[in-house]
Amino acid sequence: MVAPRPLVVGYPRSGFSLLISVIAELVGPARDRRTLSIKALCDTAGFQISRRIEDVFIRRGLSHDLIYNYNFRQLAGGPKWLADSEFRDARFRKYIGLRGGGDFTLITSHPREILNYYEVVHSHVGPAAWLSALDVPKGLRFASMRHPAGTLTSACFSINALASEYIQRFVPCQEDNDFLRQRLALYKLSDLNFFEALLPPFKSYLEEFTQQDHNYYLMRWEDLIDSPVKTIIGIAGELGCNISVPQAQALWAKLDHVNLTGAHKHNLRYGHGIVNGWKLWLTNTHLDILRDHGIETYAVRYGYGPMSPLDESAYTPFQQTLDDYIRRGEVFRDYGDENLFGFAFNKSNIDFSRFGFRQYPWRTHTAIERSSCRDESLVMEVSDVAEEACGIFNEAASIWINAVQNDDLDSAMIDSIMPVVSRLYNNDAELASFVSAMTATIKTDMGEKYSEPLLLDSLGTTNIVLFQGKYYAVPQALGPVDFSLPNLSGIAFTGIADSFSELILMVKE
Repeated sequence: MVAPRPLVVGYPRSGFSLLISVIAELVGPARDRRTLSIKALCDTAGFQISRRIEDVFIRRGLSHDLIYNYNFRQLAGGPKWLADSEFRDARFRKYIGLRGGGDFTLITSHPREILNYYEVVHSHVGPAAWLSALDVPKGLRFASMRHPAGTLTSACFSINALASEYIQRFVPCQEDNDFLRQRLALYKLSDLNFFEALLPPFKSYLEEFTQQDHNYYLMRWEDLIDSPVKTIIGIAGELGCNISVPQAQALWAKLDHVNLTGAHKHNLRYGHGIVNGWKLWLTNTHLDILRDHGIETYAVRYGYGPMSPLDESAYTPFQQTLDDYIRRGEVFRDYGDENLFGFAFNKSNIDFSRFGFRQYPWRTHTAIERSSCRDESLVMEVSDVAEEACGIFNEAASIWINAVQNDDLDSAMIDSIMPVVSRLYNNDAELASFVSAMTATIKTDMGEKYSEPLLLDSLGTTNIVLFQGKYYAVPQALGPVDFSLPNLSGIAFTGIADSFSELILMVKE
């Protein structure tokens, strides 16, 4: 069996990613071959699901306009939670858009053991379910918390990964600034129907968490920002790790106000992320709404105190503009780029039944959760392709996970899943790359390195090679590369990484 993982639960924009990153730095990467084999299965066979989805857009001549952030192309990427009555499955939310054509969310379901892809299991929902399903021991249960007003303010100013992908590809660099965020936030905060729609899922999470908070080590985002060394040492102590003040300082230096979400380049709002910063953006109208919905109770419970009224005479120019719209009963709609506005509209953690999105029933392995896509036939084709591909992967994964649990990983096991996995691949060369990756994984145990370079994949004119535990992006223009050289530093690799997915991200950048 794979060793228990640290567990982090926390609502979006509550210091969730920061807490995960701190813990990941403290525990380090998993090196046992059981974990590595699950990672390899997801990064190879699992990646074929997103390739098949992309093929739908290619066949329709829409690939240039496909908005599909790399974080969501990974099988285990995206928000995740437990499903079915016995919590045997994990579900993952993927966000897919089409420039000029709307977007939709795809939910995929896979065996729960796929969560071992991560060194730190994490979710925005289900604090009770995770404890029941995983039986996580004391010392490995963590939760993030932030002032409720700060959490919601951050949600209104956040740029989700779908919008981030669109900005990276289609918005001029000089226009990618905080003014862009402020225009989007002015809509979200002046449309009080939208703001109130954020509250039901947030309050539902808080209600559930208060019943379980004694089971978790709670990290408040404000404490990490104001007293990072003390907070990190406290987290380390809960994990049973002893670290010094200089070590905690060095760890924080790696994480302090930097982007921690890979291909999602806009998760961090540069120049912000300050304690009580929400007081510069919300108005008293918003605080009244929070009190009316009982949110102030949670602010008091977690040590933030009552939500005192703001001094309206000290409103910032943004608050003054916002307050004027609210007093006139108008909604700010000068948000510019309609594509960006659509992609930036909150896709989850909102009562989206208020906004007229199309919803679809659950299938066996997938569902289209909500859609604003104008071409419903496109959505249905993606749904069909994803359902079939996820079914194939899950069949193979169940066989492989059983082998992991029985410590029965060998070449014969790879042969046993080949008839299933082969249905995900387009040709023998791609299938051979899968075999190479899995073979390298089962030969790696507790730090042992696989000695021969293995070609795992090719992306355009770049080869992906595994050698001695590292992944190399090798430009084909270099010709044959001699990996037996004592020093490889002089070779112009496109990138070097510790994981397949990390290297793929480097190449795509």
